[in-house]
Amino acid sequence: MEDYFETVLAGYRSETRLDHSMLNILPLLIQANLMEGIIDAFNVMRNNGEEPECDEELSYRIKCLEDVHPVYGIFP
Repeated sequence: MEDYFETVLAGYRSETRLDHSMLNILPLLIQANLMEGIIDAFNVMRNNGEEPECDEELSYRIKCLEDVHPVYGIFP
């Protein structure tokens, strides 16, 4: 997992300048992104008049958020 993240980060940095201090807030930004996706899914259900239901993708996002994975969607 750590090797994968370092590879992705190196690729990103080869195209974009990334200040080291930004890495300190990356976990918070990932959690915020996950929460936004979860809230949006429930919002769509409500707006469509559907009963709230957790499908596989929504359950996966919730698991990522609950387990506080440092890299969204990649389980150690």
